[in-house]
Amino acid sequence: VKEDIVCILGLDNPEVMVTGFDRTNLYFEVRNGVPKDATVLDYVQKHPGDCGIIYCATRKNVDKVYAMLNKAGVSVTLYHAGLDIAKRENNQQDFIYERKLVMVATNAFGMGIDKSNVRYVLHYNMPQCIENYYQEAGRAGRDGGPAVCILLYSGQDVVTNQYFIEHARENDELDEQELQIVKDQDHKRLRQMTAYCFTEDCLRSYILRYFGEEAVDSCGNCGSCCGDFETQD
Repeated sequence: VKEDIVCILGLDNPEVMVTGFDRTNLYFEVRNGVPKDATVLDYVQKHPGDCGIIYCATRKNVDKVYAMLNKAGVSVTLYHAGLDIAKRENNQQDFIYERKLVMVATNAFGMGIDKSNVRYVLHYNMPQCIENYYQEAGRAGRDGGPAVCILLYSGQDVVTNQYFIEHARENDELDEQELQIVKDQDHKRLRQMTAYCFTEDCLRSYILRYFGEEAVDSCGNCGSCCGDFETQD
């Protein structure tokens, strides 16, 4: 992205500053093979006064999770591109001004949303790449207070993302060979995202190294560093 900005703006040897990606107040965790609906409902009900975002990969999942939480009496709203503009705007305002505490959404929600007191971000599905995951998870804890980022992984998430990559809207500016290069890069990022869901190493360190930063082996504030593992054949 830095190189793109320099190139597009035609900058001549500019001063480049990067403040770093580490958000020490965020707790990261991956839960593998858990019942997703029950896990989400349990977490939300145990944090009744907190603002949170639940990201889903598809509109269908957004509708399903919203219906489940709404039926359970949770203060919840939803956001995806299938809703009309007025409904999306109204639901977004309900969340920002805390008329509703929980937002269930696709990745269409969040750009430009500067809500500081989001205490948790749950990913019902694994995102397509680390960039997307960290951007979405990073909407938690912008006030500097402790916040939780939990990703619920299942093998179907990989299949869904592979489908999205192969059936992405074609770019008229790219020829067939260039499109294949883009798909290959997207598949590589998906493999790196999947590896994050299975690593026993520090999750924060995995993310920071992905973005080219040095990282300690143990952050003390993620599922790997705080969890107990038992090695089995």
